[in-house]
Amino acid sequence: MVGIVLGVSMTPTKVRMVLVEGECADGVTVDEDDFDVDTQRTAAPGTAPNEVVSAILGTREGATEGGYQLLSTGVAWTDHVEAAMLRDALIAHKVENVMLVSAFMAAAALTQAVGDATNYTRTALLFVEPYSATLAVVDTADGSVSEVRRRVLADDEDEAVAELVDMAAAEALETHPEGLVLVGSGVDIPLIKPALEAATSLELSVPDEPEMALARGAALAAANAPLFASSTAALAYALDPGTGEVDPLVLAGQYPGLVPGYRPEYRSHIAALAADVDQGKTNVAYSAVADDDADAKTLIGLDERARRRKSLLLVSSTLAVIFIAAVVALEIALAISIRPTVALRPSPNENIVVPAPTPAPPKPGPPVQAQPKIAPPQPLAAPRPVAPPAPIAPPPPAAPP
Repeated sequence: MVGIVLGVSMTPTKVRMVLVEGECADGVTVDEDDFDVDTQRTAAPGTAPNEVVSAILGTREGATEGGYQLLSTGVAWTDHVEAAMLRDALIAHKVENVMLVSAFMAAAALTQAVGDATNYTRTALLFVEPYSATLAVVDTADGSVSEVRRRVLADDEDEAVAELVDMAAAEALETHPEGLVLVGSGVDIPLIKPALEAATSLELSVPDEPEMALARGAALAAANAPLFASSTAALAYALDPGTGEVDPLVLAGQYPGLVPGYRPEYRSHIAALAADVDQGKTNVAYSAVADDDADAKTLIGLDERARRRKSLLLVSSTLAVIFIAAVVALEIALAISIRPTVALRPSPNENIVVPAPTPAPPKPGPPVQAQPKIAPPQPLAAPRPVAPPAPIAPPPPAAPP
């Protein structure tokens, strides 16, 4: 059988699917499809996740009948709530080998594939959504993501395009990417491509089918799961406030727990955060944050009296250390001298006779019916002796005549 990989792009209104040949999803496109999601109020919640599960199961059956083997599946999501519902639905249907990735990370996987095909060491990614845009640099070797910058776009289309033009100048980044990949979700990429192409000296690459780009990126991420996991860890490290300056808006709408970019409340929430960022302090590493006791007095610049007090404190500390060391040495000497004597004393743990365990009583057998007692035979009595008959007295003599 020929191995294929399924990539799915799931949005609240549309689902797109693509089947790519090859274990690494680097072959030709076998098939692709898309369908709309019922967004009416009468629609049951979780319509998109349920339809995605049905599509995955149907694709597996069709692939087997067509002589293909579905190796893995990747699903790119834009709504964290639907992503959680899809995960639960996959578990309920016992569907395995499915990886859920955010739309941004699916675009990063696609950018890595472009960099590998063009022999770029690093490739810039401009990911555009209806209300925001993210600029990042993807390393071709390991897929790690760095130089992540996110911006909220203006409501006016002309102003939004001007902001994208400003972000497209990726050649000014410190990592010096060799190319720029433009990927979008819910936006018209061919419409903004000319303006961005003129704004950068880098070669601008756009997928042949922009609407299928995230689905193909999800397939690439699923096919290269170990490498993709390392790139995700690298992105998390790069965005850790403890490792350097970070924009708090950079992950808005990209990971579970954050407001998706297509929601109306997203713009008000992000605008409030942006105002706080402009008015407050930048988020930097802990080593660059001012100490809470920065204004407290230190030993530098103290007068002689304070220095003498400091010297006395050091001398006292030294004496205390010497005294404690002497006490510890004395205790060790006593312990060594006492040890031979203690060794001769009987140990309560020795020569202990452990009683043998009492055997368990036998199980009671079935009750025995009482038998009537039979008296033993009595010995026969000896016959009594029969008295001899009494002698018959002779008749008296007759009287003489």
